[in-house]
This record gives sequence, C-alpha cells and structure tokens, in this order.
Amino acid sequence: MGWFEYLCSSHTIYPRLVKLFYANLDNSTTCVANSFILGNPMSITPDLIAETLGILNSGITHFNDVEKLEAIGICLERPNFNPIMTVTSSHLPIATRILLLIITNTLLPREGSHTLLSERDLNLVACIKNGTLVNLPYLIVNHMLSRPNHIPYSMLISRILASLNLDIPDDEHKVKPSHKQLINKAGLRNCNIKFEDGVWVKQVVGGREPAREPPMRAGGDVDEEEEEDDAQ
Repeated sequence: MGWFEYLCSSHTIYPRLVKLFYANLDNSTTCVANSFILGNPMSITPDLIAETLGILNSGITHFNDVEKLEAIGICLERPNFNPIMTVTSSHLPIATRILLLIITNTLLPREGSHTLLSERDLNLVACIKNGTLVNLPYLIVNHMLSRPNHIPYSMLISRILASLNLDIPDDEHKVKPSHKQLINKAGLRNCNIKFEDGVWVKQVVGGREPAREPPMRAGGDVDEEEEEDDAQ
C-alpha cells in the first residue's frame, strides 16, 4: 500500500493545539477538515495528508462493494467458517492480528476494546490482504470529521501544524508519543503476541497454550526497540 514509512514515523505532539484543532473543527459535508489554530484558519484535505505522509491519494473511499462474508473469509484465511460467528481478534492468524492492531492504533484509531472487529475493520483488513488499493488520506479526514470520543491522529495533526509555518510559541507544551501510539512490542504483548525464537507466536493464556500458527518473521527494527518500549 506504500504506507510503511508512515507507520514507522514518529513526531512530537502538541496536545493543546491538537485539542484546539478538534474544538474548532467545522461541520463539513465535504472531505475537508476546516479548523482554526493560533489565529490562523487551516484546512486538512486528503491531498495535504498525502503530501505530508508521502502516500497516494487514490483508491477506494468506501467499502460498499466488499461482501461481509468474503471479508471474513479473507481475514480468517479459511473458506469454511460459521457465517453467523462473531469474529474476534483471537480468531485471526497472528499476522492478521498485527495488521488489525495497526488499523485500530494508527490508520483508523479508536478507543475501547479491540477484541471485537467492526465491519469497517474487517473490510479494511480484507482490502489490505487482497491488495485492493484504499484511499487512506480520504479515510483519515473522514475519521477526523466523525468527531470520535477520543482525539485521534495527534502525531499527524502536530506534524501538519509544524509544516504550516505557524507561529508556535517556543514554550508550547509538547510531548513524545507514548508506546500506545506506536506499533511495537509493547502493543503486541497487549494482544497476547510475543517474540519467541525469531518468530511471533501467541502467548500462553490461562495456563493453556493455543495451537501454534505458521510464524510471522519479524524485522530487526522492531526487535531493537524492546528495551525502549519497556522503559516507557
């Protein structure tokens, strides 16, 4: 999908300015997030996000043509399943669970339990796994405009603010992203996934070890971040 650099990126966060962005966010019937920061109007569009993140502003913008049962089959990686089953993260192969974590933490972040998959989660996982190009900048702006109960994309919004040459005060409060905002071993451990003998495997839960799945090889960069993640 060309999103790897975005997923690996990090940026200082301006908590107060991000809150101001959402507090001043206009209602919109188009895919443009208009707000007002430090006396300046600002508009976040799919084009701006694509330029900022270096990703494509193209692909599907909705999942109306994705059949739910087909999406479930792609996510479970098996053709035979109960069509009325409630799909949870524990049903997914390990690589797909990691992909779900990336979606619910970074691409289309949400609060609360990530155990149950929403239909949007299923559809996006399925599109990524089968190579259907998705217009992520469009989905991000729409997610901003949906006014979720939490404040998503704090790193992205801070990165855009820094690029707009706004007169951000030198003493403006800023923080580093927490481990919960990054895809790393700490987040994977919360999903009962651990790195063992060079592969990702499910952890023992309740004294009983689940069936071992085909391993997912990990890159060296993730492994090297463990000590830093533990410190946080």
